[in-house]
Amino acid sequence: MKIVLDTNVLLVSLPTHSQYHPIFQALRQKVYDLFVTNEMLAEYEEQIGRRLGVARTDLQLVELLNMSNVHGNPILFLAADRTGFRR
Repeated sequence: MKIVLDTNVLLVSLPTHSQYHPIFQALRQKVYDLFVTNEMLAEYEEQIGRRLGVARTDLQLVELLNMSNVHGNPILFLAADRTGFRR
């Protein structure tokens, strides 16, 4: 299954105690393919940073971009390579 996650859906699915956490768990288990754009990633980064803090933002984005079932355009992943993780 191919999907796009709204920022708010992603945010509520991150905490392990959330009733929506199965959405993020399914992504980790490769139940679906997530498609993102540079703009979406920027919004994810901004909103995660506001709600969870900068350190958590970096960890979440690194994890997200390292998943083989997360897809975006090459510019997005080239920018990610500069922070030490590969796509």
